[in-house]
Amino acid sequence: MLLILLLLFILLSVFILYRIVLWISKKKARVNWTLALLGIFILVKIINFVFFTEMELIQSKVYTDKFFLKNPRITQDSINTMIKQFCIEKMNKEFVGNEEKYKRYNSDSSNVWISYDLDFYNYTDNFFGSNTAYFIDNEEDEGGPTSMHFLSEIEKERIAEFNIDYCENDTVNYYATITYHQNQYKIDTIVSKCIQQPKSFTPIKTNKTYSTEAKARVAEYPTNKN
Repeated sequence: MLLILLLLFILLSVFILYRIVLWISKKKARVNWTLALLGIFILVKIINFVFFTEMELIQSKVYTDKFFLKNPRITQDSINTMIKQFCIEKMNKEFVGNEEKYKRYNSDSSNVWISYDLDFYNYTDNFFGSNTAYFIDNEEDEGGPTSMHFLSEIEKERIAEFNIDYCENDTVNYYATITYHQNQYKIDTIVSKCIQQPKSFTPIKTNKTYSTEAKARVAEYPTNKN
């Protein structure tokens, strides 16, 4: 019933829009005024977005490690800088000094890892397309013929992910990375307490289990600034 009402509303809206366009097109003066008003409206929207609208990270209420970026800036560098600053501040507030709280072990304690990750997505609210906004207040659907919302469906909207892992052959010292997924895949090591700084090393994550294998030679550790 809801779908039928929605279709009727769409058809009615299209019909009204068609009648308005038809009415405007009958006189050149109406066309000129319409184009002028449309141009002013677009200019006002651009000015408002560039100078008065701030980027906003909205945290999911059900998946607290997931954040959705609303009103992103045009340049990817601005987005990456904001996310990086946010991760550093959040890590310093929650993780630093509370490292043991996030330490995890497997059943026989042969493997140890850090359970502290953050995921960032574009904020979208499209009924027939990507709808990351749904996951701010709702869990993903359990499955079935009427299910529509799954976390796997919003992977294309992923902007970045933040991870903290132990250094190679170490279960005390750690390093933190941000992996950027938009435009160009890039890994940025923002914090490193590793005693030895390998030139190119990123550990494989298998359920956050500690591993000394390398999966990609794309990032270099900075010297320890702490």
